[in-house]
Amino acid sequence: MTIKSVQVFYAVLAYLLGLLNLLYIMGFLIDFGVPKGISDGEQSSVFVAVLIDFALIGLFGLHHSITARSSFKRWWVRFVPAPIERATYLYMTLLVTALLIYFWRPIPITIWQIESSLLTAIIIFFYVLVWVMMLAATFHFGHFEFFGLAQAWQTYKNSAAVQTEMTARYLYALVRHPISLGWMIAPLIQPHLTVGHVAFSAATVCYILAATPFEENDLINSIGKPYQDYRKRVPAFLPFLKLSKSFKSDDH
Repeated sequence: MTIKSVQVFYAVLAYLLGLLNLLYIMGFLIDFGVPKGISDGEQSSVFVAVLIDFALIGLFGLHHSITARSSFKRWWVRFVPAPIERATYLYMTLLVTALLIYFWRPIPITIWQIESSLLTAIIIFFYVLVWVMMLAATFHFGHFEFFGLAQAWQTYKNSAAVQTEMTARYLYALVRHPISLGWMIAPLIQPHLTVGHVAFSAATVCYILAATPFEENDLINSIGKPYQDYRKRVPAFLPFLKLSKSFKSDDH
């Protein structure tokens, strides 16, 4: 078996595990179909639980932010071959997710619990729809590139990566960050909402608001004026709203 074949296998496995990882998080947040849900595990005081849970979300977010920076990638590919750089990122994500789930402290204080079967079904439908939206958003800029398959396959076939121009269609015509929006709202679309769900959502919002300016500066540096114009036309997270001043500043 050649090195290129091993890289393809490595990337395919990362892709499959990455999808399973998303399914687990989906089940974790809604407390369904997984060994440990968001309301399971060792309990402590609300204050301690919030500190631990915010730290875990912060660790999860730092992994995504640091490894997504172009400066980190330039350093990282000195040690990890470029064809499996993205796949390796997925394996790292699995590890960070495992830490998040294992050490998560539940705060099972009920905010609301829907008794109606019809309303429960509607809420679950919209919950699943948000996850479908997030997965669909990855196809806009290259689903298989996002999950690291294309890079290994292109190397195996000795073909060049396909360069695509920036477009703003479908979900990206409504908001600049549909995946981030999904992460912020999914924990709250629950038939049984607890303080733990709100803590997860609040920590995620704090991370995303802090990390997005850095992500957008990277995009401006790599894409230039087309992305600056895009920022002026399309809001960051809330469809149909004017761009907030906080995301208008620091155009470089």
